[in-house]
Amino acid sequence: MAKVLSQNEIDSLLNSVSSGERINVDEESRLQKISLYDFKHPNLISKEQMRLLENIHEGIVRNLSVFLSAQLRMIVDMNLLTIDQIMYSEFVMSINSPAATYVGTISSPHSQFVLEISPQLVVFIVERLFGGQGSFDHSIRSISVIERKVMKRVVDRVAQEISKNWKEVHDLNCEFSRFEGNPEFVQIVPASEPVIVVSMEVSIRGTVSMLNLCYPYMWISSVISTPDVQEKILFGSRKATEDDVSIVTDCLGLTTVDLKTILGSSRLKVREIVNLEEGDVIRLNTDIIKQVPIYIKNKRVFNGSIGTKERQYAIRIESKEKGVGND
Repeated sequence: MAKVLSQNEIDSLLNSVSSGERINVDEESRLQKISLYDFKHPNLISKEQMRLLENIHEGIVRNLSVFLSAQLRMIVDMNLLTIDQIMYSEFVMSINSPAATYVGTISSPHSQFVLEISPQLVVFIVERLFGGQGSFDHSIRSISVIERKVMKRVVDRVAQEISKNWKEVHDLNCEFSRFEGNPEFVQIVPASEPVIVVSMEVSIRGTVSMLNLCYPYMWISSVISTPDVQEKILFGSRKATEDDVSIVTDCLGLTTVDLKTILGSSRLKVREIVNLEEGDVIRLNTDIIKQVPIYIKNKRVFNGSIGTKERQYAIRIESKEKGVGND
């Protein structure tokens, strides 16, 4: 049976005829991009789950960028690069020694995770916190005990941001319990177990450093596979409950808004305005017995009448403007 040409192949033939060039109809199929797939290590995270992880860590990156900019007194740009699924042995082998790795614990369900920071970035942050200029020119070296103490404030903030952004999906608390300079001593899961590695890029003065988070896949799976999270992934956020509506209504009820009214207006010539003197009376076009408009945010909402109350001028609301809802 003869091969049926696709529309793209037909367009290519027509273009070649008009230009006088010869083209092979199978050239496009040969140039198609091929993606390798390892059947021994299949992808365990779906696209919807990956999108959820991206949203969580984009919030972490955004908040950490603001925090570091304030602490270092300079602009710090952070970007979420990739979220990959690899073997834990591959993650450990990708870390050079000496390293700056922090082992943290996560509650509910209990697990451990790893934060890996470039040693050069650690030294730069410490120098800036001590008031120095900071430089990435020095060679990679081990992190001293004093530098670990100084970095504790930054690392604790990372733990706070992780807990805060994950609470949108699952209520948890995390903290860092120990520091390791040799990645071989960091063993949170067996070497053959899959992990999820979140890579973040830190750019300071044109110098790019890396910051990586490593979660065990089993912990990610136990959190994402819960019915509440799955419902949120598939159907989005739930409809607001009566309690949520009540809370929002109470908050709106305490909000203050400005009401204003226009008592009247008048049209004067420029000559008349120039000749105005103290004591002159300007007659308005509003009848004293007619209602005046009452505005909220430049929108006419009510109609009222002018009067006095307790020796002060006042407006009494008489009616609601037509077309204004009960919201």
